[in-house]
Amino acid sequence: MPDNSKHIHPLTGVEKAFGQAFRHFRIMQKISQEDVSAEAKCDRTTVSLIERGLVSPKLETIVRLCKAIAVRPSEVLRRMEQSRFYR
Repeated sequence: MPDNSKHIHPLTGVEKAFGQAFRHFRIMQKISQEDVSAEAKCDRTTVSLIERGLVSPKLETIVRLCKAIAVRPSEVLRRMEQSRFYR
């Protein structure tokens, strides 16, 4: 039986807060999801899922993603903690 489930966007949570913080810095650096995924050696859909808060990335992935946009992970986490979605 095919899986007809769709990704449901979370309303709050650390994943959503992290994803929005990461997206903020990626857009500020004017780097596409495709370029991030190539540099971080992951799939573009993974970057999209992380930015939408649908998956929780491993620490190793967070570090690779942040290196790809030349932003320290601590900066992204600080912004995440200031998000209205962080609880």
